[in-house]
Amino acid sequence: MAVPDSDPVKADLLWIAADFRRIVVGAPADELDLPSNGTRWTNRQLLFHMVLGQNIALAGIPLLGLFSRLPPPASRNWSRLLDSCARPYDWVNWAGSAAGGQVLKPAGMLGMMDRTTRIIVNWYDHAGTRALDRGMTMPVRWDPYFLPWMSRRDILEWAPKHYRHHRAQLSLTTLPA
Repeated sequence: MAVPDSDPVKADLLWIAADFRRIVVGAPADELDLPSNGTRWTNRQLLFHMVLGQNIALAGIPLLGLFSRLPPPASRNWSRLLDSCARPYDWVNWAGSAAGGQVLKPAGMLGMMDRTTRIIVNWYDHAGTRALDRGMTMPVRWDPYFLPWMSRRDILEWAPKHYRHHRAQLSLTTLPA
């Protein structure tokens, strides 16, 4: 059963990819390596982190599906373990985006964003309510928009929140309204 184009979850996911394209294509090269607002990343590194957010949503589809099939204590214990590692995770999250933003050129980020979004939307177009409702306990210390328990639909609704949060931190003068 195909999801209608008016579906807000699908519309937000497609908006992310289109907006990201406008930002990257319009970004002056000399501003990519300027500091972003309120982070230790440059604009380039923050753009990479924004692409990673879309990839986290994609990774959530099979992960939440897997944990939803296990006894509930499995995801509660897994999330507790991940929360206990929040400090090293924060460093890896920062360092990975800092390095990735230096290695992957903006054109590569565009390709990654487009591919990831296409895969997510294709999955979403064919997912039924039962598939979307599968979820797990989440490591809430890892992201301010994570809920204690999230379904696959929730993780797809998380992606635009994460994206908008970081979009507001870009210091590019050409940032679309």
